[in-house]
Amino acid sequence: MSLPPPSFASRGAFTACALLAFGLLASEAQARSEVLRFSHSRSDVQSFDARVQDATGNATERSVNLGLPSQDGSGTYFAEIDVEGDVLVSLSATGPSDTSHWSAPRLFEGPPRETPSTIPVGAGVSITPTAGAVARMDFGTSAGGPFVDGWLDTQRDFSLSQDDSLFSTITLGGNRMLHTNSTDLDIHAHVSGGGNPWANIEVRGRMATDDNDASIGITTYSGYPATDAYYRLGRSGGESFRLEGRPRLACSSNNTGFGGSIAGRWIRFELDVEENAANNRIRAKVWFADEPGSKPASPQIDCTDNSASRPRNGTIGVWSGGDGNKFWDDLEVFQGVGNLPTSPPAPPTLLQIIPIQ
Repeated sequence: MSLPPPSFASRGAFTACALLAFGLLASEAQARSEVLRFSHSRSDVQSFDARVQDATGNATERSVNLGLPSQDGSGTYFAEIDVEGDVLVSLSATGPSDTSHWSAPRLFEGPPRETPSTIPVGAGVSITPTAGAVARMDFGTSAGGPFVDGWLDTQRDFSLSQDDSLFSTITLGGNRMLHTNSTDLDIHAHVSGGGNPWANIEVRGRMATDDNDASIGITTYSGYPATDAYYRLGRSGGESFRLEGRPRLACSSNNTGFGGSIAGRWIRFELDVEENAANNRIRAKVWFADEPGSKPASPQIDCTDNSASRPRNGTIGVWSGGDGNKFWDDLEVFQGVGNLPTSPPAPPTLLQIIPIQ
């Protein structure tokens, strides 16, 4: 006896194959169980087979014998198969003397692929020193390890208590930089001495993390470790870079819209505070260092702080929290916002000169 070829759309052998399908995540490899629901018009079917193909067509297909699955009261069969990723599933029926053709395939989509949370950070490209900076910190002369010269660290939860074990310098690809892998929330490192407190300044530099769940940022006009007050350009895990203040800063423009998936990539930033008689004007830009053309033409944040308790000067520093490694490098401070030098374009790389270690 020959069985009619099954079809998803036609009346006949398979009137509705895989009317219902759902997946259960079974492992990190995204293997899962799909439940197939289908019917057949013939009562003498002895078994069914499922053919599973990679939806891209790049993987070898495989066949799964479903036997003769159980039926519900309406005559609908239920069968379960294990699959990974996006797959195409076809069905075939076997009777007493013959086997039908494969039905037209049905797509079963797997869980969405997520961006990896952690991506290693390389050394990146150092920022060429800009003439006119009143301070530059590239950490190249640091001895390495904790107790970074000219910096002090303060403990979690915006504490003013010092703990110089939280931040250190580390070398990536021959380039030394400031680093922490502490998961403590709201820890800081601050420039101590070096001509500060500064006022009417812009701070520039670059930062990076290897984990999208990390919190990372830069601070300016900071009163630490004496006073819990500053302006901060940073991002909490998975979010955009925002301007925050201590005490709380109220302004209509405080979100750059830039951030999200940044793991493994260096971020350039410019954060300036222009001090006026009645307020502080805070402006900020952030962009990917490996995309020079993406630097915003105008500030992504332009905020006016009219508070009577606004900070009037301070030091600069870094802010950190959560998972992952965080890095900062090539920090520069310029005084006199509104008449600042621009960074020269990076010269073409004709010859790579490697310093003697």
